[in-house]
Amino acid sequence: MTSSPVARGPYAKGVARKREILAIALEVLANDGLRRSTLDEIAQRAGVSRQGLLHYFGSREGLLIAVLEARDADDIAAAAGTGRPADTMADALERMVVRTTESPGLTRLYTTLAAEATDPDHFAHAFFRDRYGRVRIMIRDGVRGEQAAGRVDQSIDPEAASYQILAVLDGLQLQWLLDPRLDTRLSMRAAVEALLPTGPGPGGRLS
Repeated sequence: MTSSPVARGPYAKGVARKREILAIALEVLANDGLRRSTLDEIAQRAGVSRQGLLHYFGSREGLLIAVLEARDADDIAAAAGTGRPADTMADALERMVVRTTESPGLTRLYTTLAAEATDPDHFAHAFFRDRYGRVRIMIRDGVRGEQAAGRVDQSIDPEAASYQILAVLDGLQLQWLLDPRLDTRLSMRAAVEALLPTGPGPGGRLS
């Protein structure tokens, strides 16, 4: 069995440099969000020109999509937590929604672009369409897992629940941006308890 080729030389350096710039962009946007001077600030901190910055991502839009993809990857990793059997779906969703309060700039960027991307001609339309589809599948499968473990009523439709829970996640982000006093953790827990009540487990057993 042969191993995958390892990138070397200028290409490997270019990939590493792109990752470095993306990390800087995430840090800047997490604190400040998207404003007119952000691209210049990212370029300055990365030690490249504005054009040099865009060279790695093709365009301003390409950079923003890369930032959104990286944010998603971090959120999914946080939701996975330790992977301990004791972790429930509610635990994972709480970790995910709490992360949105740790990076207000990225949360504002996500919420703004998600609304704008309802326009089919928007540069992020395909990203959000595909993202929502992937996240719904993850939630749907999570609900099925909870049902198999006897923690969620078998009468709950996992497909419908995936739409409802995703709506709660996005709604809490928006409401927290408008009122940071909102306790997103408690709100998410209450929503999960309402949408995914316990009940008869597999074979009609009570959980």
